[in-house]
Amino acid sequence: MRQVRDGDTAKLSDLFARHGDRLFRYCWRLNQDRRLSEDLVQESFCRMLRFRASFKDGHGFQAWMYSIARNLQMDHWRKKRFEADWEEGFDAPAAPAATLEGRQEAELLHQALARLTPSKREILVLARFQELPHEKIAEILGCEPGSARVRLHRALSSLRETYVELLNERKSGE
Repeated sequence: MRQVRDGDTAKLSDLFARHGDRLFRYCWRLNQDRRLSEDLVQESFCRMLRFRASFKDGHGFQAWMYSIARNLQMDHWRKKRFEADWEEGFDAPAAPAATLEGRQEAELLHQALARLTPSKREILVLARFQELPHEKIAEILGCEPGSARVRLHRALSSLRETYVELLNERKSGE
């Protein structure tokens, strides 16, 4: 990113090739809308180019990149008063589970994730799907690493509770 900031804007395509898919998965897991996620990724890279002078040495590129995408997502939620309208059989980019039982568990997990608040879903996506350390998550969210750990713990607890509720609903419906 330093090269882009210093004027070699052609290097942005290298950054896109290296980080575009990961940023898309982050956006997609937050909103479950493929077209919106593609738009957010594109706009994120446009903003990286437009605001390249704001990139500071010593700060991680990934945290800066995720912060830009996060701000765009938050803007979208504010504009649209985001209501989670998750389809039952959404087309996930992740590999399908190998067994019927595995697919059912994955489906329940996706449903449980969809029922979480956007802030809890976001921290789970950053930690578990994007595999970012607490320090980077804290930098993205603008909080202390300890606070990020607490938020993650609470989000995991909520996810676990919701998953168990869905599992019990499914068992009682059989």
